[in-house]
Amino acid sequence: MNARFSSRPAAFTLIELVGVLAIMAIMAAVIAPSALRSMNRTAEQAEAQNLSGLGAQVALYLRDQGTAPTPANWTTALAQYAGMSSVNLGANSLGISRVYVTDPAANPTPRAMILSSMRRNLALPTAANIATAAAFSSIWQTPDGSVPPVSGWAGWAGWAATAGGGEYLVIQRINLGYVYATDLRNFTITLNNRSGAVASYKLVSGSGAAGPAVNVAAGANVMLPNQTPKTQISLYTAAGGVGLNYSYVISASGKTFDFDGVNWIPQ
Repeated sequence: MNARFSSRPAAFTLIELVGVLAIMAIMAAVIAPSALRSMNRTAEQAEAQNLSGLGAQVALYLRDQGTAPTPANWTTALAQYAGMSSVNLGANSLGISRVYVTDPAANPTPRAMILSSMRRNLALPTAANIATAAAFSSIWQTPDGSVPPVSGWAGWAGWAATAGGGEYLVIQRINLGYVYATDLRNFTITLNNRSGAVASYKLVSGSGAAGPAVNVAAGANVMLPNQTPKTQISLYTAAGGVGLNYSYVISASGKTFDFDGVNWIPQ
């Protein structure tokens, strides 16, 4: 008698199927967190590169304008340099707002930072929360991958309580000292009022922010040190910024002006 062979394909038994599903579940439990962390790490590295580019643009803006961006205007100030809208510039790839702060320890500010959170439930401090030199320095000195001390801002406690919380914080430190030292050397403007009348002046920063009118008393000699290129001084023939007579934009040297009662005369 010839043996007969069934043409029906072999199938998994229920026990075998349960075993396969169990193995797949174990593999998913092992692989998924690793894959998710790898994706997060890639996003964090991309954000670090983005902030590095913005840091270079802060320095470029300072060179061009003679003053650094402020927490109030930084997104609009850098938009033309970054080739982005101020809205897109102000948030990271997760849609979380970035925070720009400047060192309040000195004016003009020698340092700035951009902070970015790469996890939605970890909030950043506002610029107002970092209004002291100590709070600024506590973040500046924090090693990458770590959480700043709670003494600088109470909100860092939530970061510290999150496993690996420091890895979600991207800090771009921007040292502007070299710009002031090499590209924005400070110059002195000297005003000599050699008349018997009161004159005045105004200073306008490179970004266009005008200071108040300052009177120069009859016979007074006024020195205005630490003026940077791009700063404009407007000279008036009367008190209170009345009678604009001469405007000078500081370029590569200081300048002396004498007032004879009628005109401001550059020397």
